[in-house]
Amino acid sequence: MTHRPCTLVTSLALLIGAAAVQAADDLGDGSRLLQQPGPEFAPGSRLQVNAQRQVVVQGLIDLDALIQGNYLDANNAVGDHRGYGLIRAELGTKVKTDEHVTATITIGYYDEAGSAASNAASTSTTAPTVPSNRGRTVVKDAYVDLNQFLSSKSLGIRAGRMPVRWNLRVDKGAFLYDSRANDPAVDSWDGARASYNYDTIDVTPYAYRLPDNSSLFGAAIDWKPGSSGDTRTFLTGSVDLERNVVLRPVAANPGGTGRRLVTFSGGAEFEINEFNLYGEYASQRGEDTNGVRFYGWGANVGIDWRTRLPTGQQFILGAKADYLSGDNDSTDNRNYAFINNWEGTSDCYIVEHEKYGELSRYLQGNLEDLKLTTGISFDEHNRIRLGATYGVFRMPNPLPGQSREFGQEGDLTLTWQYTYNATFRLFGGAFKPHAGFVPLTPVPAVTKFDLVYLMGLNLGVVF
Repeated sequence: MTHRPCTLVTSLALLIGAAAVQAADDLGDGSRLLQQPGPEFAPGSRLQVNAQRQVVVQGLIDLDALIQGNYLDANNAVGDHRGYGLIRAELGTKVKTDEHVTATITIGYYDEAGSAASNAASTSTTAPTVPSNRGRTVVKDAYVDLNQFLSSKSLGIRAGRMPVRWNLRVDKGAFLYDSRANDPAVDSWDGARASYNYDTIDVTPYAYRLPDNSSLFGAAIDWKPGSSGDTRTFLTGSVDLERNVVLRPVAANPGGTGRRLVTFSGGAEFEINEFNLYGEYASQRGEDTNGVRFYGWGANVGIDWRTRLPTGQQFILGAKADYLSGDNDSTDNRNYAFINNWEGTSDCYIVEHEKYGELSRYLQGNLEDLKLTTGISFDEHNRIRLGATYGVFRMPNPLPGQSREFGQEGDLTLTWQYTYNATFRLFGGAFKPHAGFVPLTPVPAVTKFDLVYLMGLNLGVVF
């Protein structure tokens, strides 16, 4: 999609307008920063003129200093090692004109540190991604919420450019549809959605125009049955239709365009005392422009255990497994690859992370893994935390004569919650390629088995 550059005058106009009214509470769309859980925009600046109109000025600044290398070929002898920085800034207003109408407008900027503003995509030597529109000032959000639509307390409408997070777990990336996918400057989608609440059931139909000019239509239903004691349950399901879906080119498959792709999905999450169990499943049908039929499927399942040690420190231990079907024969009339171009899974920095890696984009589906996570805080208030993740990745359907073994990754993250609004993260990751990784890279002739690495320091501030 095309975004017009915004001037300083536009941003100042937003601030001047914001100073004329009082702030309202945030509507709660989820975390802005995929790697840093927290409120979308909170607490915000508040001024009052009258009781009818309310406004909140809200935003964030996200800074990264990064060193990475070997993403393209796992070869220390080839010069694809670099150090660089990333800067994301957002400033917006959320205006509640009355009890029925709320409008949100956000101006955003995203670029590599030291780069002149341009229309070019990022020059980062990472796995191939869709153009990010970095180096541009953009209208990131521009949507309207109509509450109690048609005098119904249960019916709401949202239309415009909005964040989309169909994530099962709070503060985690979505398994299927997440507008933060591929780390763009504009991490919102253009479209509309309705929501109807009936007791403990929410029904949400929606339609979006996606950044690659494909279209998404669907409906989701969520059920939150009554909770008792320390037990909570959440069930969800959806049916989605994508038209003109883009199939990215991968090894031995030139890509193309899917005429239609229908995805049926369901998920469940259970919190029982100190345990959190969750899982999702999705099955796909449809056909591409050459008459090839889609038969992909994917699933994930996991468990987390959160507790406090006798010393008062918080401790977490978790395990998760993912499976995405693959296609190892591009000459027949069936495509078994699971197609989830807009997923937001970011459990591991190098293989999966939307911002820092995504070596999994060398594949179309065709990935299975087992990931173990652990973390501990160093104080009772959870301000300083150390976390570790280890993952083993394989391909369930490699090309004939090739290895299934993709590689292994280990990550470490040290988090310092400086204040409620500001967080430092010092992190690093190393990916050890296996034989199945070599033929998938852009330059397989020079690819070796050297470590792919990442080190970084992040400062995130929300206000």
